[in-house]
Amino acid sequence: MKARVCNGVWAVLIGLFLAAGVARATTFLTLQSTYLGNGWFQYQMNVMDDPFFLEADITGVYLNFTNQIDQVAGTNDWDYQGSDGWEFTNGYPARPYSETFLVQSSYTSYRLGSATNMDGAVVLLSVELSGLYPGIADGVSSQNIVGYANLPCLVPCPPEAADGSPTNFVFNLKLVPDVEINQLIQTNGEIYGVDFDWSSSATFLLQGRPNLSTWTNIAYLWSDPPETVWTTNSPLNSDGQFFRIELVCDGHQTNLPPLNGGTPIPKTVTKPKLAMASLKVTGCQLVGNQIAVKVAAQPGQSVQVQAINRRGTVLQSQRLVASQSSVTASFDSVSLPTPVFFQAVAAP
Repeated sequence: MKARVCNGVWAVLIGLFLAAGVARATTFLTLQSTYLGNGWFQYQMNVMDDPFFLEADITGVYLNFTNQIDQVAGTNDWDYQGSDGWEFTNGYPARPYSETFLVQSSYTSYRLGSATNMDGAVVLLSVELSGLYPGIADGVSSQNIVGYANLPCLVPCPPEAADGSPTNFVFNLKLVPDVEINQLIQTNGEIYGVDFDWSSSATFLLQGRPNLSTWTNIAYLWSDPPETVWTTNSPLNSDGQFFRIELVCDGHQTNLPPLNGGTPIPKTVTKPKLAMASLKVTGCQLVGNQIAVKVAAQPGQSVQVQAINRRGTVLQSQRLVASQSSVTASFDSVSLPTPVFFQAVAAP
């Protein structure tokens, strides 16, 4: 199986004789770390226009940097805040954009930091979900969600801790989990369907390629999580030797254009209806191993602040009562996966 991104959403290309595979999610961010010599390290962050998010702001970048002695200011209104952290000082740029950080250490040796225990880079996020995001059709609880992700990268270290890593390392961050293709449904060499995994009820488009340049629309599919098996009575071999499924939108959509009517397939990126639009998560901040999550609320309002994973599963929850116009919950980052998000829910 070969996977690729088509028009900003996921697409799956499956060979006729291949039975399983994984379709890669859209890359949200890349971080390229490079050792330049004389203790200087360069970190180039590229923020993509990921269609799963209407808005996506990087509110802070932290580097696990030993014996720091110098740094060069960022180019897009970033400023060094101390404690190995960088933050925007004048709004957030539109995606896509790139930012480069230059930092010098007294150490001239280095190793590859891991994505565990924040032993590398950490980015703080504030995002609004689009209609493509898994589970968004069921509604979200707050206007936005915040979170953080740990990124492996090159970091300085004493000579005895150097691990022989090359001078350049690139990490791709995907915030949305992959769609997993299990197999094509076949009988006596004839293809009658596809078996795939997806975590929410969503609408997909199945396409076949009868030649090297043309894709033909075959059918709209509704996922039935966690595993969907779609079959038809007529064999699909005449539609081509390769097939792919493309995510159209979250939820079971019925108002769709004809398969071969010449109308482009809509890519749903409109803002979803919110279950509780009055709550807004205004930010998160790392303090040691603690992550402080701040929520705007009315005085006396009961709020549940929830830590959720990429699939929207609630991992931890704290119920608080706002004494002023905001409330802050503190979570232990060591006990949470990465990436992790935080949302606010009105509590009874």
